Amino acid sequence: MLQAELHRLILNEPFRIAHGTSSERQVIRLREGKAVAEAPFVPYYGDSPEETLGVLQALESPLQTLPADAPRAARLVLDLLRQDLAAKAAGMPLWKHLNLPDPNGQLGCRSFSIPVDLDHFRERVAETALQFKVLKLKLGSGNTDFDEAIVAYAREAAPRALLLADANGGWSPREAAKVLPRLDKHELTLVEQPVTHADALEPWRELESHLVRHFMPLVADESAQTADDVAALEPYVDGINVKMLKCGSFAGARQMIATAREHGLKVLLGCMIESSLGTAAAAHLAGSVDLIDLDGHLYVANDDFAGLLRYDAGGTLRLK
Repeated sequence: MLQAELHRLILNEPFRIAHGTSSERQVIRLREGKAVAEAPFVPYYGDSPEETLGVLQALESPLQTLPADAPRAARLVLDLLRQDLAAKAAGMPLWKHLNLPDPNGQLGCRSFSIPVDLDHFRERVAETALQFKVLKLKLGSGNTDFDEAIVAYAREAAPRALLLADANGGWSPREAAKVLPRLDKHELTLVEQPVTHADALEPWRELESHLVRHFMPLVADESAQTADDVAALEPYVDGINVKMLKCGSFAGARQMIATAREHGLKVLLGCMIESSLGTAAAAHLAGSVDLIDLDGHLYVANDDFAGLLRYDAGGTLRLK
């Protein structure tokens, strides 16, 4: 029997990014027998949890088709349930069932939300770097000097780590053009979504016009929602961030990865804040990408699927 329910995730600390601060999140879960899937809700995407639940409760079978205008979370959770059912019927992990590269052993990334106390932040970075070789810093605080300080403190605390930065569109093109050269000395591996996605390609074009040269690889996240967005971004970015919720399906994520490869772009596999059930589903694609940023479950205090995805010493991915 198909069962849909909303589930509240309590965060172990407030999560601060350029879009705002959260202390809890919601996910939608869909079950059929022993198969279960999850899709997250993100405040800035605007999907209604109640509407999504209603759409899914109207289904009698996972084989039914959703309306074309169904919320993206509904489309995703139904697709992931179908994938889980198929993999369980085949008696093997999803990645193996779909003939995908083995995801185990990929280096994982640990993210930090925008800090309040830089000294405490430095201590946390140093401690985290003992396990994870790749660290991701949330920027776009509203103060580019503070953003630079975040990177400087992190580099001091973790001199040998691979550092990624994500502004979540929190800089104007002019601000981004000024701060990127200042960040260059801290040897960032990449900077994600430096400008807003609200005005399509125009912010990227403006940023390009202000930059004397590219200082480090730039990756599109919010600007790259589906495979259809990838080609237009190619002149301005070096890579894209693929997330299951943006694509709306497992096939959509695979198509987005394939399109990025066709255009010579690197691929970062990301996630939203979700339980281990959600991040583990995305992790089946980890062998097909260059970097993985699947740590949304590590912010969750009440993760009832803990253990599906874990990171060994050095931050290497292990799927149950």
